[in-house]
Amino acid sequence: MGLLDRGNAMLNRRLGQAAAVAATYTRGATVVTLTDAVVGRTAFVSNQQGAARVEWGDRDYLIPVASLVALGEPADGDRIGETVNGVALVFEVMPPNTGEPAWRYSDATRTVFRVHTKQVA
Repeated sequence: MGLLDRGNAMLNRRLGQAAAVAATYTRGATVVTLTDAVVGRTAFVSNQQGAARVEWGDRDYLIPVASLVALGEPADGDRIGETVNGVALVFEVMPPNTGEPAWRYSDATRTVFRVHTKQVA
């Protein structure tokens, strides 16, 4: 592991320590408890009828790959539950309206997923 890889790993750990939320990741009957997911948001740009449009996703989650070992890569339709300001919310993994996939790796070393979601409950 090179110096840049070690620095990236340290930044990911520190981000998780400083900004992680508790959540559940559900696929079918399998539920994984997350203690190291970080909430984010992405602005998407799309061209519709010749006009550029900026669209915000509902909520992104930065999830360490190691936390989803039991499930593998995120999949459309998976659900993430989180309590926000005392209200239990459910977000579904789905691609944005811009043609981008529902998730991607968030770092060059492929140790963190960036998962795009929309609130469903």
